[in-house]
Amino acid sequence: DDDQKYLKLLELLGIYQPQGSVIVFVDKQEHCDELMKNLLRNSYPCMSLHGGIDQYDRDSTMVDFKRGDMPLMIATSVAARGLDVKDLILVVNYDCPNHYEDYVHRCGRTGR
Repeated sequence: DDDQKYLKLLELLGIYQPQGSVIVFVDKQEHCDELMKNLLRNSYPCMSLHGGIDQYDRDSTMVDFKRGDMPLMIATSVAARGLDVKDLILVVNYDCPNHYEDYVHRCGRTGR
């Protein structure tokens, strides 16, 4: 159930976000923007990152996230490759990836 999934995400964010950066992966651009809006409504400052955002804004989002200026990012797999964030403490696969390789790259964003 989507409502229960969202409530569980809020619970996890309440526990882990104060400790460091969190990235939440979703499967589609629309889900990315929708989840970001819902989290903002629930007082969780965050930003989205997906292929529908122009390159300049994606780069700016990445810089803010890596610096810790915005410690919560909602992203599609476009963000998984090449992302290295020192204080990343939690990776959430909110939507399961379609390919094994995407799962490996998503989970590999932490503990490096």
